[in-house]
Amino acid sequence: MFPDTNKVKKALVSLALEESLLEIGGSKLLHDVFRILYEKFQSYLPDCYDHPEYLRGVFAEIDSGTCDVFLESLNEKLEEYAYQKPIGKFLVKISKIKCRVS
Repeated sequence: MFPDTNKVKKALVSLALEESLLEIGGSKLLHDVFRILYEKFQSYLPDCYDHPEYLRGVFAEIDSGTCDVFLESLNEKLEEYAYQKPIGKFLVKISKIKCRVS
């Protein structure tokens, strides 16, 4: 029996999100993101796969420089999987996050 490919992709994206957050801000940033996700959306990191807009809400509360570096790191981690439609769509949606507050 094969694993559910959607669950595998969701896990892959969740891991990339977590790695990127840890890489750029350590456990403090990771915990801040967990807290904001839960407080604002009653959600967890894996939920961002289906709702990338949640990350927009999170980064509205975190400084914009962090957001740019995070998106760059995430793209690097997932670019080799971008040919898979759901991951490609996720990357397109997440790339539309405006880090700069105008």
